[in-house]
Order: sequence, then C-alpha cells, then structure tokens
Amino acid sequence: MPNCVPSNPLFGVRALAFEAGLADKPDSLCDMKWTEESLSSVPSRGGYRLRGEAMTRIEVFSDAAFAFAVTMLVISLSSIPQNYGELIVALKGVPAFAASFTVIMIFWVTHRRWSRRFGLDDGISTFLTLALVFIILVYVYPLKLIMNIMFFGMSGGWFPSNFEVSSSAEVAGLVIVYGGGFFLVASIQLGLYIRVASRAKDLCLSGLERLLVKHEQLVWSVQAAAGLSSAVIAWIFITSLGYLAGFVYCLIPLAIPLITLRNRRERRAILAEISGRPE
Repeated sequence: MPNCVPSNPLFGVRALAFEAGLADKPDSLCDMKWTEESLSSVPSRGGYRLRGEAMTRIEVFSDAAFAFAVTMLVISLSSIPQNYGELIVALKGVPAFAASFTVIMIFWVTHRRWSRRFGLDDGISTFLTLALVFIILVYVYPLKLIMNIMFFGMSGGWFPSNFEVSSSAEVAGLVIVYGGGFFLVASIQLGLYIRVASRAKDLCLSGLERLLVKHEQLVWSVQAAAGLSSAVIAWIFITSLGYLAGFVYCLIPLAIPLITLRNRRERRAILAEISGRPE
C-alpha cells in the first residue's frame, strides 16, 4: 500500500494515527505518512473517510467569518420596531432574511464537509479558504438586497424592500453583482475539489472517493457556470430584459440530478467491486 502524506498532521485523527503506531513519525508538520491501515481507523460518512475531524485554525477562522456574515445580515435589517405596525413590516422581511441565511449556510456546510473529508490545510487550500471568506463577506449585502427585491416583486409589493431601484437596468445591475459573487464562490469551491484531486495519492483516495470528488467538481462547475451566465446575460440585455437573467439559477436543481444519474452506474460498479472483494 502506498504511503500518503496529509498536510499539517498534528491535529485530531492525524496525530492519533501516529500515537497509535499506525503511521510513521513525521519529519515536519507536512510530512506524516498514511497507510491504508491508518485510514481504516478513520470514521467514514457518505463514501468518504473523514481525515479532518478535528478543526484546524483556518477552519475555526472560516466558521467565525461565516457567523459574522450572518450577523451582517441581521444588522442590515431595519431598526427595532417601535409599534405593532412596524413589527408586522419587520416580520414581512423574514422570508428575504431566511433565503439569504439559507444561501450562506449552504456554502458554509459544503466547505465544512470538504474540511472534514480531506483535512487539507496546505498553502493552496488555505488561500482558497481565505478567498472564500473574503467573497462571502463582500457577497452578503448584494445577496440580501436581491432577495429583498425578489420577494418584493413576486408579492406585488406586499413584502417590503428598503432598497429602491428606479429602472429594470438597475435590477439587472444588481443581478450582475450577485451573479459575479455566486460565480466566484462556486469557483472557489470547485478549486478546493480540484486541489483534492491533485493530491489524490497523498490523501490515499479510494476509487469511490475519486468518483465522488469528480461528482463534486461537476456540481460546482454547473453552479459556477450558472452564476457567470446569469451575470453575462444581465449585462448583455441590461437595458431590456436583463433583470430576468436570475432565472438561470432555476437550471441548477435540474442539472445536479442529471449529474448524479450520470455517475450512479460507475458508483454502483465500484461498490459492487468493494463488496465482492475477499477479506
């Protein structure tokens, strides 16, 4: 079995593997060698062996940044209601807040899963994580504004919006900003899985894990393409129907199941091979 080298090994399961005698002593923080025997002691979930169960400093920082982004959503709400009428208006803003919160939490959960699955905290992974945090913090206000406008338009003005737009071109401009942010976030998530693929041997990825990583790359490629397409369409038709470019995102829940179906046969073949392998 090949030896594998996860970066920054003195955290959680990686350190326990050395202490238990299942891995060689590292010469440096990024030189600990893994074997299939050591990986067999690592818990698994969803087809992945969880190499990064313990949190590293960069993961703690990213969690705090995501929490701060949610705080910024709350701060962006109007002032505390002073009477019943203002309370009702404030409650009408909850759907837009909930939608914005959901989008941010989806990005947080997907990054957290990536961290737990692979435990990478090398230079490139750290840079991509910091870039993700930066974009999320910038992305918060455009996200909240476009959700406000979306609910305002869909309800015929019943849901309130403090952000005023005077033309469809301004709405299209907001769609461009939102699409650019969505594209960057999805591209960074894609970059994280590309980084994993480039270190497949170091991480001792199994055949199933390699397939799952490929699936994640396709999923994030679709989402990045949706964000970029939305921004480009809104820019091209900014003076006419550019504000409708947001409907491009409706293609995401249609495309992802197709990607899943495409990989299902290969996944079944790998699982059948694993189950039929003699002990």
